[in-house]
Order: sequence, then structure tokens, then C-alpha cells
Amino acid sequence: MVDRINNASGVLGALKQLQAANRDLTGADTRVSSGLRVARARDDATAYNSAALMRGQGASLSVVTLSLSRAESISDTAIAASEQVMKQLGAMKATATQAMTGGLTDDQRAAFQKQYQDQMSSLQSFVRGASFDQTNILDGSQQPNGVSFIADADATQTLTLAGRNFMPGGGVITVTPSTSALNTTQSAADTQKLLDESIANISDELASMTAERKRIEAQKGFVGKLADALAAGVGRMVDTDVSAESALIQALQVKQELASSAVSIANSAPQALLQLFRPV
Repeated sequence: MVDRINNASGVLGALKQLQAANRDLTGADTRVSSGLRVARARDDATAYNSAALMRGQGASLSVVTLSLSRAESISDTAIAASEQVMKQLGAMKATATQAMTGGLTDDQRAAFQKQYQDQMSSLQSFVRGASFDQTNILDGSQQPNGVSFIADADATQTLTLAGRNFMPGGGVITVTPSTSALNTTQSAADTQKLLDESIANISDELASMTAERKRIEAQKGFVGKLADALAAGVGRMVDTDVSAESALIQALQVKQELASSAVSIANSAPQALLQLFRPV
């Protein structure tokens, strides 16, 4: 029975319940569709601010990863070129060994000399071509400081690829371009000795370059794990728990239906009052 005419408190109460259910259901739908429990600062100011800071650090780590990837590429290019240089030195040694043979004619010795000079030209080409992103750590252009790459999000740590000079006569490769390197048996023997020294030097440099490459790879792996941990931490703070939200949506849908029914019942109650004034 209706107890008041000007103030339908039953209807107002049921309507508030329906509005609350609709509002909660809309919020749950938004969280599920966006995948975010905290999409705005007003959802959870502490979590939102912490997530923003962690996202910024994650972005910095992405820059570090890019830097270390560039270092890997430069190192890989240099190592591949160094291996090719070592093979070329071996071929040049074979040519010098042949030129050490006694009793060669002038034409034969000239042919060995030309072959040696061609091999020397190819070696120089290998060194000059060992460039990635306009950076070459084998031609002496990066000495003495080498090339440094940022290794942490604060840019306080760096990893360095040492600059080297693999050009003939540059210290690592002790032989120099010469038009008379194989002109005599003795000069061929002297050239072979220099080639042996050069091969040993290249071998030592390759070991050092490989160690640098491994340090870069290890640091990049560490940075990747940090980035993954940060991403997981952000997700735990702001991502939606889909299972929980799905259960909540089902409960809110039931609540919405009940509130809608309550509004309908409350709205029909005044009809009972009108029945009193209808003629029998």
C-alpha cells in the first residue's frame, strides 16, 4: 500500500539501486574491454603513478636494448671480417712459401708477386668494408677510445668495443704492401715470418673481440630480463583480473535485473491507491 503521495520513497530507493547496478556494470565492462583495472589516476592514484614510473624505466631499457643490439651488430661485422682477414693471411703465407722455392724464373717470381699484391689488396678491402652503421672498429678510425654503448637505464654504465687497426703495417698486421716482398727467396722468407706474426696477432685480437661480444650479449640478456620484470610488475598493478571481473559482471547483471524488477513493482504500487476511488 502507498503511504505517501508526494514522496514515493519506495520508487526512489529501487531507482538508486538500479542506477548503482548500471554504474558498476558499466565500470566492469570498461575494465574488461580495456584490459586495465587502473586506466586513470582517479582509479588508483598510487598504482597509476607507480606504473607510470615503471613504464618510463621500461622505455629507457628499450633504448638500452637498441644500443646493445647495435653493439652486437658492429661486433659481429668486425669478427666476421677478422676471420676473413685471417684466411687471407693464410693464403698470402701459402704464396710466400711457394716463392721461397729456389730456381724460380723471373716470370714465375713475378707471377707470385702479383698474386701476393692482389691478395694484399683484397685484405685491405676486407678491413675497410668491416663497417656497420658507418662504424668500423678495424680500420684504426676508432682508436684509441673505441666505441661506447649505454648499458643501463640511467646511462651511467657503458660497454666499449675497442678500436683496432688491421690495416697492413698498422701494428696487428705487420706486413706492408710491397712490390718486392717476394722478389727473392730471402725476401719471401722474411715476408712469411711477418705473415706468421700477423696471423698470431689476429688470433689474439679475435679472442679479445669474442670476449667483448660475450659481455655485450650477457648485458643485453640481463637488460631484457629487467624489462620483462618491469612489464610484469606494471601488469600486476594495473591490469584487469579478467576472471574476477567476469564473475562480477554476472553478479551485477543479476543485481541489475532485481533492481529493475523492484522499480517496476514500486511504480505499480500507486495503482493500488487509484483502485480505492473507482466506482464499484
